[in-house]
Amino acid sequence: MSPDNTVQVTSLPQLAEILPYLLGHYPDDSIAFHAPGPNFIDGPTMTCPLPDDPAEWKAAAELAALQFVAYAHEKRHDPGQGVIIYLCRDPRPDETPWDTAALLAPVTDWLTLTLLNERACVLQTIGLVANRWWAYECTTEGCCEGQPLPPADDPTSVKAQMARLGRTPGPRTRDIVKEFRPATADPDFLKDLDSAVAQFNARCATSAGRDATLTSTCAQIDAAISQFRAGATTLNRTLATQLVVGLHDDGAVEAGMAHTDDDDLPHARRLWAYLARHCADPFTQEAVPTLTLYAFVAWRQGDLIAARLALRDALTADPEYDLAVGIHLGTIDGEDPRDFLATARENRNHRMAHIQHAVQVASEYRPVTDSTADRHREALDTATEYHSAQTSTNRGQLLARYGTIDIIGGALADFRNGPSRLMDEIAARIILGLQDRETRDAALSTGDENDLPIERQLWSYLARRCVPPHTDKAPPLLTLLGWVAWRQNDTVTASHAFSDALDIDPHYSLAKHMLDGVRTDCDPAALLAVCREEAQRFAAGRADLDNL
Repeated sequence: MSPDNTVQVTSLPQLAEILPYLLGHYPDDSIAFHAPGPNFIDGPTMTCPLPDDPAEWKAAAELAALQFVAYAHEKRHDPGQGVIIYLCRDPRPDETPWDTAALLAPVTDWLTLTLLNERACVLQTIGLVANRWWAYECTTEGCCEGQPLPPADDPTSVKAQMARLGRTPGPRTRDIVKEFRPATADPDFLKDLDSAVAQFNARCATSAGRDATLTSTCAQIDAAISQFRAGATTLNRTLATQLVVGLHDDGAVEAGMAHTDDDDLPHARRLWAYLARHCADPFTQEAVPTLTLYAFVAWRQGDLIAARLALRDALTADPEYDLAVGIHLGTIDGEDPRDFLATARENRNHRMAHIQHAVQVASEYRPVTDSTADRHREALDTATEYHSAQTSTNRGQLLARYGTIDIIGGALADFRNGPSRLMDEIAARIILGLQDRETRDAALSTGDENDLPIERQLWSYLARRCVPPHTDKAPPLLTLLGWVAWRQNDTVTASHAFSDALDIDPHYSLAKHMLDGVRTDCDPAALLAVCREEAQRFAAGRADLDNL
């Protein structure tokens, strides 16, 4: 500060009352640190929550001291030049201020010892309880114990000095968190929220369901923001509960971050706070995404205190929530929230393009729903009985295995020569034959690239015939299709086909292995070499059939 703007802190009472000016808020039930800079109020500060249970205070104090030393060093400040500690706690209903101050006294020893071990020097430890202060370094009995903070009309008080500079103390933590923390539970809302969670989980059991739910949630975000922009302060319960659970999709949270321009920040802040306030116990974890969105908006508005308090609640409920962790570190490291916004918008656009492509891709192989579905169902019903009887012996299994490969060869020839149609009986026999994993492996594409379009047509054609209740027979077809698409460098179709196979059978190992290969940018050439070796071994195995 310039000489004209200097704040004099020359007494313990002034040291006690300056805390909300240092932090920008008054921290209820917290440990606060300040390492004074050249003008005293310069220098790093940090607050850490003081748990409700005194049995947890020792561990909390030691961890907080270590975190502050690390933070001070990150800010290029030597905590060896001095640290001031504040212990803030309101008396509980059965406590006097003196009881609470005595309960806090051991915390000073744990903090001091930890800081000394880290070569940090403690200048003072101030207790702030019920608008009174204690200086724990003072050893004179009855001195510096429970004195009231200086009144505002004291011309030497920090409040008076700050008032002359046009500055006001920050609000209390408990007043800030009222904006986003539940005060009372709405039983009807929580009942509907419980149902919405179950519905969300059911809808998201498949890739297609997840994509459809994400699309719906993004539209609901737009609708809710529009309502709040128009002056709304509430949402209907159905929309609110669906939004809360829908935001558990990372794509929806990115849409929430990316969706609002600067003019919409106040409306978005009110929306996320409204949703978070409705997630009362035992549904506090459902609020983690909305608290994170609230914190992001507050950060963009420059309200770091509210942002960090909301993030504290989010990370208390879910310490592993990556976005909350990232935003929290961003607020500490002084990053620009606009960088997060740009990333969110890029990811949102990418996801939406992926979903749009998924719809197009799925049309290639999703089971038909037109008038032919009954015919395909009947063909599979009939063929299932025949196939089960045929494969009841070892010789029958081998006959079915090599017979299926021969039929596939004939089908591919038919596809090369004309319209892509097979007799229902032939198509059903191939589908059932490919349920055998050795047959499926032998059918994996091993030919030249010129053969791939025809193979792709065949597997898509057969997958579309796996109508209910025969949907469970689709994974081999989808895996073969995905493999061909991968060989064609169409990793988008490959990913969707493998994912849909795993939606039907989560344990279908070949689809999982290939999907992992696509996601890690593996070269399919190595797998192709293995497939060609397997095809040769399979062809050589015909001799076993002749010897049976």
